[in-house]
Amino acid sequence: MNRAITTSLAALAFAVGAFAQDTEKPDTLVVVSYNIENFFDPDDDPDKNDDSFTPDGQNLWSNWRMRGKAAKISRVITAVNGWQLPHIVGLCEIEGPSATALLMRHGGLEAMGYRSIVFPTPDQRGIAPAILYHSDYVSLLHAEAVNASLPERGLVTRDILWAQLRFRSDTLHVLMNHWPSKYGGAAESAWRRDHVAGVARAIVDTILTANANAKILLLGDFNDTANASAIAQKLCRDDLTNLSTNTKFFSYKYQDRWQTIDHIIVSRGTYELAEPTFEVCRLPFLLVDDIRHGGQKPHRTYSGFSFLNGYSDHLPVMTKILIK
Repeated sequence: MNRAITTSLAALAFAVGAFAQDTEKPDTLVVVSYNIENFFDPDDDPDKNDDSFTPDGQNLWSNWRMRGKAAKISRVITAVNGWQLPHIVGLCEIEGPSATALLMRHGGLEAMGYRSIVFPTPDQRGIAPAILYHSDYVSLLHAEAVNASLPERGLVTRDILWAQLRFRSDTLHVLMNHWPSKYGGAAESAWRRDHVAGVARAIVDTILTANANAKILLLGDFNDTANASAIAQKLCRDDLTNLSTNTKFFSYKYQDRWQTIDHIIVSRGTYELAEPTFEVCRLPFLLVDDIRHGGQKPHRTYSGFSFLNGYSDHLPVMTKILIK
């Protein structure tokens, strides 16, 4: 894909999305969470371990590849809700403010009306959670990055991004998560996710202490399934509901096994009063045939160091919430 085609795709996405946004019911909040698989700024950051995602690195991550992927992510965002733009989009696996700015510009997202929330990150590769919000419908009240690292035990991980947003007359608390992976083994790494779950739970408790009916959404790649102890026991209690248990589809395929590790978890004030739905967005162009294991799998950007020119190794998940 050359530069002109990339630019044309972003422009087309803007034109279609801007038209369709006007048809969305104003009282229905649409929220998407998406791990976009290693979206990096091609420039080397000497303070981060991002060397493989530079033009001279093992992944040969060039400006051309970055711009092509930006157009693809823009295509997903504009298509995921039937060409009606989501109001809020949470992103995982993006290299902090610099890469977010490139995605916004080269994907045409800023021209569509989106604004971004992202902070520098302690993550060794520079990966940070980000939130995009459509400024025609959503306004930013406050945002902060909450430290989830535990350096004395060797855990340096992504912060939890806490944004307080206004939709219509309602205040929403959106917590964007990207929990530690299972690198080193699921059991051996469980304590890391347990710790981050405790940090997320403390934020939730702070919010609910101030307002027991607060509308809270926890989004992101939790790197574990709904029944894992970090989610089911450390985080979710009677006041939180994991919407991802209400689907027969899955967001991530590891070898031959589909599972959902991308969750949307909501507070009682959201679940009981706002009637949220949940779906894994299985857009046809996000899937390819799985030759080795059968069926299909996400059309990802890389397999090892082989460039596949796809979208992500995760599928986006979405909720629609009726704000009464």
